[in-house]
Amino acid sequence: MTAHQPVAATTTAVTARTIGNLKFDGDITRASLTSWWERTVRILGQAGMLLPISTWLLVDAAVLGVALHFGYKLFPAPEMLVTPHVALWQAIAIFTLVVTISSLVYGLHDRETLKSRSTILTRMLLTAATGVVAAYAIIYVAMYATVSRRIAGLTIGSYFVLGSTLRLCACWAIHKTHRVLLIVGSRSLFDSFQEAQRNGMMPEYKILGFADAGEEPTHDIKDPHYAGTIHEVRSRLPAFGVTDVVVGTEPAKDPRVMEWVVPCLQNGCRVTNEAIFYERATGQILVDEITPYWFLFADLKAHCDEHATLKRLVDIVTSAVGFCLTAPVWPLIALAVKVCDGGPVFYSHDRVGQNGKIFRLHKFRTMRTDAENGESLWSVPNDPRVTLVGRILRKSRLDELPQLYNILMGHMSIVGPRPERPDIVARLCEEIPYYAERHLLKPGLTGWAQISFRYGSSIADAKRKLQFDLYYLKHMSFELDMIILFRTLGTFLRGAC
Repeated sequence: MTAHQPVAATTTAVTARTIGNLKFDGDITRASLTSWWERTVRILGQAGMLLPISTWLLVDAAVLGVALHFGYKLFPAPEMLVTPHVALWQAIAIFTLVVTISSLVYGLHDRETLKSRSTILTRMLLTAATGVVAAYAIIYVAMYATVSRRIAGLTIGSYFVLGSTLRLCACWAIHKTHRVLLIVGSRSLFDSFQEAQRNGMMPEYKILGFADAGEEPTHDIKDPHYAGTIHEVRSRLPAFGVTDVVVGTEPAKDPRVMEWVVPCLQNGCRVTNEAIFYERATGQILVDEITPYWFLFADLKAHCDEHATLKRLVDIVTSAVGFCLTAPVWPLIALAVKVCDGGPVFYSHDRVGQNGKIFRLHKFRTMRTDAENGESLWSVPNDPRVTLVGRILRKSRLDELPQLYNILMGHMSIVGPRPERPDIVARLCEEIPYYAERHLLKPGLTGWAQISFRYGSSIADAKRKLQFDLYYLKHMSFELDMIILFRTLGTFLRGAC
């Protein structure tokens, strides 16, 4: 049997290493997962990537609580103290609070963190260091109390060691085993999933290929990624390690879909709609595969009165506090911009807001005065038009402080899609399907796309960012906004260092 023989001619002569044209490696077959240890590792790896943030927060809180309990037992406070020693329950509350906030700021619980050992150790160290400093500041300055340095050292040391160990084990398990994925649908859907993996997403999966949903082949049977029809291969999927079957939008509409979905489920494979799978695995909406029906079933909350009122209240309070906290640096920034090249301090231009309304956005100027000459251009890495002071402002995000005025006026929100220029929006609406729908929301100072993807400088980048914007449009909530704000603060702190 050759690798490119038609699947129909080989249904009774399948080797132990192939399904149709797909060649399976021995290390990903079910035969290689027969031992309880390998199955356990696979389950741990999958669980590590799927655990919600709340679970990691509870684990961290438990580690801190146990460490503080033992610390108070091992190092009791002296009876004679000028400054009162903080009670155990107060210490647990304070350390848990500051470590939780620090971990969110530095992105310790991000899915991407678990993929890299160096990232785990770096973010754990930053979280522990910031947490202990913040805890001491609260206890000494706000409470006029004290806590033993030995107790604090034991607590933070235990948190760093145990927290790092748990995450490193999850990282090892993730890279040790993979879930095996077969796509039922078009070649373009298969290509979209491969592109996602090339961009560093879904590392816990191995994408083997794609299959037809019908009983007759509709694709090139010589395609090395083509498995044949799902009817032909469904009974053999478990034997070759396939754990997940993702069904494209069009095959899912076929009224006969249950004829092969149920056998796949009975054989131990998880069967998922492609939109739901991609959304959960990557934090994006696959633009190429969505249809108008997506907006009917997405249950969007953009115009929900309760959510809009809470979001507006948070915007007003956050922007007002931001003004007060950053007011001392505004004159310094203005002086630096003016001295750099003598041009104007602020840069104002039109942007597209909610429901397509145009508003005037304000920023500290970071480019030369002749940077555009009336033409809207995307900024690129190491853009020569950016001034020396402008590079510092952009890296630290301080150039965006004047947008707090736009937020107070209601033109923008703290969290939302990035505001774009009208001419660029018109071009992108022609090139990218459903691009205009991102304007159902107010644009934001920060957003899910801004923290998840690099600064866009092309139509392809704009399409990728739209996928994140649509995910936020569907899942927007107060909790998600808080996660985005903490992640943005972490980006600011790392960029300013």
